[in-house]
Amino acid sequence: MNEINEIRRQFENGQWQLFIQKITIDKIRGWNGQTVSFRFPVCAVVGENGSGKSTILRAVACAYTNKPKESTYFPSRLFLKTRWDEASVPRDASIAYEIKRGTDTAKGKWKKTNDWGYTPKGKRPERHVVLQDISRTLPLDAAAGYAKIANSSIEEMRTAVPIAEEYMKAYSDIMGDNYSSGRIQPIARRKIGLYTRSCGEVSQFHQGAGEDTLLDLMLVLQTIPHDSLLVIDEVESALHPKAQRRLMRFLLTLARQKKLQIIVSTHSPYVLDEIPPEGRILVKKLSNGGRDIQYRVSTDYALGQMDDQKHPELYIYVEDKEAKILLHEIIKNDIDASRVDIRYVGDQDVVRTMGRLCKDDKVPGKGIAFLDGDAQSHNCFLLPLGGAPEIVVFQGLKALEWNGLDARFGLGAGDLYAVFDDAITAPDHHEFTKRIGDRLGKSKDYVWSIFVEEWCKQCLATEERARIVGNVRSALPDDSGAS
Repeated sequence: MNEINEIRRQFENGQWQLFIQKITIDKIRGWNGQTVSFRFPVCAVVGENGSGKSTILRAVACAYTNKPKESTYFPSRLFLKTRWDEASVPRDASIAYEIKRGTDTAKGKWKKTNDWGYTPKGKRPERHVVLQDISRTLPLDAAAGYAKIANSSIEEMRTAVPIAEEYMKAYSDIMGDNYSSGRIQPIARRKIGLYTRSCGEVSQFHQGAGEDTLLDLMLVLQTIPHDSLLVIDEVESALHPKAQRRLMRFLLTLARQKKLQIIVSTHSPYVLDEIPPEGRILVKKLSNGGRDIQYRVSTDYALGQMDDQKHPELYIYVEDKEAKILLHEIIKNDIDASRVDIRYVGDQDVVRTMGRLCKDDKVPGKGIAFLDGDAQSHNCFLLPLGGAPEIVVFQGLKALEWNGLDARFGLGAGDLYAVFDDAITAPDHHEFTKRIGDRLGKSKDYVWSIFVEEWCKQCLATEERARIVGNVRSALPDDSGAS
């Protein structure tokens, strides 16, 4: 978290001199003029297969004239023209960019006619760009062929590129094992990765897919210049969960050190968890075939959009887990829990977006959204009025001198209530339950559940409960009022 806070501080102070801020994709593989914004130096694009993640990444890679120029990416290369793809990439397809250069913002655009052309002509900005996609893993049949070449290419062994010691240390940390050295060996038109472990040197032909792809990435990372753009498709490919987390932490550190802009695609909750909310981008296919772009989504919500499961009668979207627990407790005696699915999706902006999409029938299934009681939105309902759930619940029970909570926790009132009084002095209300849990050796969710139950019994006004239950009941399809 400290790394993210430092990147956030530096980014807000303008230390990323080169930065793609927005791209707009039109008439390419189902995109119809939607804009994607990048709001953090390290962003993760998440969505179902076919939602358009790879299209975003390839479009991003074409934004600049590369350094060196012979490595430049063009739409004509990344969106190949074939007789099968005329409909998915028609003559008037385009990609527009908003690009930050120092304190200035420039705009540019690729437009397809007979071929792709860039405007303003001759003014495509320069930047070192690397696109790593899932094709970087060598297929088994091709590996066998390169193995034969390797056995007869002794002279080429002198041209190996070593992986620097600090990057091999990072490689070892990410994989959770000890790799003493590594190198990349050019063989014919292919680069073969080799590393050394206690068993000796191991070539790519005997490496796991995760080891192979990560070794290739380390070579890229050790040589990538400052201010570069790094684009990685399916960054978690073949890596176990711990390795995915460690890789993202390493990429965050490198982004800060080298002022890199890094954009990855993923299906992994472990990757998404390591990215701050402002770096999360969810791409959803709408029922009309269009795309909806959502930002600052929670990991649970994003991954839930890609999961195949039975749909409830009503989805209810709230900000966080605390709001979910509170709403469940309020409605549980009046609404059959099997009829609704309460999901926490992110901050107020995400909830407002979900409220708007639900109102406009642009999401699968029927849904409504609840904001915390101190917010405003005509597309959303409100939880109990007065503030964030933690503030409302804790202030209500404190006014009753924490009545009955000693029995719920099984501890003496004197010391226990002193812990409660201390906890609510935290400047961030999200820390209330964590402080109590740390002192009592309980999880924050356990603490919050008890407080919510007691608050609903002792503090929740009858008319407030009726209002919230009524909001849910009225949204259920053909609801008769019975629970």
